[in-house]
Amino acid sequence: MSQSLSRRSFLKCAGSGAVSLAAALLTGVSAAALAPCYQGEPALLDGKAAVELLGYAPAPGLGGALVYLSVENLSAKTLAVGASYLLSREVATTDELYTLGVGLTARCDGKPVRCGSFAAPLYGENAADASAFTLNLSAGRGAMLHCFCEVPENWETLELTYQPAFAASQPMTFVVRRGADEVQLGPVPASPAEVGSVVDL
Repeated sequence: MSQSLSRRSFLKCAGSGAVSLAAALLTGVSAAALAPCYQGEPALLDGKAAVELLGYAPAPGLGGALVYLSVENLSAKTLAVGASYLLSREVATTDELYTLGVGLTARCDGKPVRCGSFAAPLYGENAADASAFTLNLSAGRGAMLHCFCEVPENWETLELTYQPAFAASQPMTFVVRRGADEVQLGPVPASPAEVGSVVDL
């Protein structure tokens, strides 16, 4: 069953996730105990960022599914979280879409599949964090990763591994379940040319 998730809900969920992670660290719970993570289970990446699976939306026009991950910079430094949404506006073909971004790999029902991603700031005042190529997330800021995964129509489980440059030694895997994790977070592009337009700042 699909759910509706507003940006306000996103902030609330992401914020509560960061608090949960902070509490876990203070009580000595290892971040490794959270992996692999499911929807609503935040993970701490190298002590620098809280990452959480928000859900997915079917994207049949792109031959796959669009998975949403939230990223919150918990450190005092700027983090390069992924390819910029500005770069996504230049995408014109499906092949270009599935080669967009770095640090992300996907497996569908146990088999590797193509995936591409870009990171978008949450609000207009955060847009300055984005260069033409990378979203450099300022301290205390949040972003959303839009992850396009090429999956068959009858897929059941998608495993998405996020390994950004700032946490190269600690990849985190998120498990997406068809149907159970479906959300409505915004417009889903019907073609590669519309990919950049899914971000509403």
